[in-house]
Amino acid sequence: MKFSLHYTLQSKGSWEREYRDYLKEVKEAEKLGFSAVYVGEHHFSEDGWSPAPFLALSAAASITKRVKLGTNIIVLALHNPFEIAEQTAVLDVISGGRAILGVGLGYRPEEFAAFGVDIKQRAKVYEEKLKNVKALLEGEAVQVDGFKLRVYPRPVQSPRPPVWIAAKSEEAVRKAARRGDAWIMDPVTDINVLKKRMQAYIEELKKAGKSVRDFPLRREVFISEKDEEIEKAKHLMLESYKEDYYAWGHLQDSYGNEIDPHKVSYDEIKDQVLSRMIIGKPDFAIKEIEKYERELGATELMIKLSFPGIDHQMRMNVIRTIASKVMPHFLND
Repeated sequence: MKFSLHYTLQSKGSWEREYRDYLKEVKEAEKLGFSAVYVGEHHFSEDGWSPAPFLALSAAASITKRVKLGTNIIVLALHNPFEIAEQTAVLDVISGGRAILGVGLGYRPEEFAAFGVDIKQRAKVYEEKLKNVKALLEGEAVQVDGFKLRVYPRPVQSPRPPVWIAAKSEEAVRKAARRGDAWIMDPVTDINVLKKRMQAYIEELKKAGKSVRDFPLRREVFISEKDEEIEKAKHLMLESYKEDYYAWGHLQDSYGNEIDPHKVSYDEIKDQVLSRMIIGKPDFAIKEIEKYERELGATELMIKLSFPGIDHQMRMNVIRTIASKVMPHFLND
């Protein structure tokens, strides 16, 4: 099991401090043996939510030597595929071959409106852009308006940096098996639903004659030896979910059905949300991670612990606690 950090760079205070603290945490995480750092993408959230992940990752590349650096995820349908291929290639070059391109479909209407993409056509747009980005990163020419164009510089990794795909529905997971190098298991889906999705993923990999080595799982995590810190983090993380995923209509119930925030109150689903987070002491965290490893075959835990109100010192303590109390348990995996 590998351990990595996932950032959304949200802040209700100083964004300058948030980005500065992120870089300090990344440096510490590399020193302590974490394997990767990921940054997500959303737009128009008052707390920031990392609208420019490639810039944040490039800053991390400049202060690290070993950790992988990935988008998790880029809302690919919003962007020009030439731009995404170029930014991925440049990140791979400046990091010495450490880039991972994580992509997803997206779901927020305001983002599609602002970027001039019809949300009703997003699946078709996404599939076309994904095909073109992969081709461009592999050095192929893509034709547009009579021009055959290639992107430069070429990435360090051959044939290209890995392309990981976030997906929730069974159909989307099957597509991820056919078109990506890994499926990113999301943080809002119940483990029993993920088990069914994993069965579909493995089945589709076999049909396609493919094998993959990475099975990354994203989860919201806070691990501490102190009860008061655990309770504070639990409250802050639940509130953040209410403001973001719940308000955006992105949560699912225990059967994989989308939860409509206009029909279901947040209080009704708090326990479900909490069951998908890993919040507690190290022994509890180890048992939870073992469960995901055993039941899903997860090979990497992408840890999001950056929530508004959870300050830099608390996050550094969690990073150090994971490194000293949790990671050693999985050293022989």
